[in-house]
Amino acid sequence: MDKYDTMLHMNDYDLIAPFYDIEHAQFDEDLTLYQDFAALCMGPLLELACGSGRLLLPLAREGYELTGVDTSTAMLNLARQRLQDEGLASRCKLVQQDICTMRLEQQFRMAFIALGSFAHITRRKQQQQALASARAHLAAGAMFILDIANADARYMENLNGQLLHQGTWQHSDGTHLTHLISPVSSTTGHFLELTHFYDRYTQGEQVQRTVMKTQLYLFERNEMELLLEQAGFVVKDVYGDYDLGSFELDSPRMIFRAEAG
Repeated sequence: MDKYDTMLHMNDYDLIAPFYDIEHAQFDEDLTLYQDFAALCMGPLLELACGSGRLLLPLAREGYELTGVDTSTAMLNLARQRLQDEGLASRCKLVQQDICTMRLEQQFRMAFIALGSFAHITRRKQQQQALASARAHLAAGAMFILDIANADARYMENLNGQLLHQGTWQHSDGTHLTHLISPVSSTTGHFLELTHFYDRYTQGEQVQRTVMKTQLYLFERNEMELLLEQAGFVVKDVYGDYDLGSFELDSPRMIFRAEAG
């Protein structure tokens, strides 16, 4: 099996889980979108590729019953600790499974894959399996939200081999974290091969670098709509941003709201 056939292997995100948490600690641009749609569904929620619980925690605070699925032990441990610290562990079940083959013995009123995580699945068969698996865990008429990066992914596609600065953040212990990405277009498919450099440093001390590789599939709108329809979904809307603006070719996001048929 190819290293990136399904979701990233556990070791990959285990390696950078603390960095990911620092990088996304202040990111909540998409939270209102999920809160508003969850309010319409009135039932248990399922987040696929839930990571360290960035969205699970605020939704659990609002009283929802949630299940979060991820492959990374380290990410799930961070999520579990956050939920326990706020006394919310009873509202959220964390499951370590691959979203392509998951078996949860429960159906949900809403499922979602946030912040472009689905695009890490670059093989068509696994993309189909993941969507079919999501559909199998949704009651008829339930909602499915799929958020995919659009403008940023296209931008990286045009910067083959260059080094992009994603940001620099200061941790509470005084250390700094810088995230750099070098994108290269694949020669075998419509995806990018990304090399991530995470540099940790304290002023005057040696830089500690962690390197990780991922892949990012470059979806077209009609391609994604067809995949959703093949999996048993009815596409209701396609948004271009977290304010639910109409999707255009240069929109920052490509967000699908679908219904389980």
